[in-house]
Amino acid sequence: MPYPVRSIANAIINRAAADGKKIEHLKLQKLLYYANGYYLAAYEIPLIDHTFEAWDYGPVVPALYRDLRSFSAKPITRPVKDLDWDTGEMVPVPTPVNAPDVEKVIDFTWCTYGKYDGWQLSEMTHRPDSPWDKTRKANPGIKDADITRELLQEHFEGLIRRPANG
Repeated sequence: MPYPVRSIANAIINRAAADGKKIEHLKLQKLLYYANGYYLAAYEIPLIDHTFEAWDYGPVVPALYRDLRSFSAKPITRPVKDLDWDTGEMVPVPTPVNAPDVEKVIDFTWCTYGKYDGWQLSEMTHRPDSPWDKTRKANPGIKDADITRELLQEHFEGLIRRPANG
């Protein structure tokens, strides 16, 4: 079963903090996209419980965008929060516990893509024949079309395939 998007966002924020790095919203959205794609390709289920939309600057989860838009281009300085129905307070969303598959994918994503800034990652998601590119071409004039699970899975399966002889 996919994890709440806020939970995985906090796991990525925590991973960046573990390396002494801060992360801004644009970069978080793209790292979340890559983590979700690799997880989907490896385990055949999405990592998160939301779909990405093909926005101008790349794939975006609108619900997370709304949660973090106040940070604009500044580093995120707190965990993503959600309502605690028992207390009525906004509390940090916990990250997955005892989920080595999630940790592995987030570590891989961070180690592979964490060195890039949000704008570089945005450009990477815009490459020809990427899921973002195919979605935009299939939906001209629609700036918030969903990037389908099938496009993501096909694309990321291609990235994790290894040649048979090496």
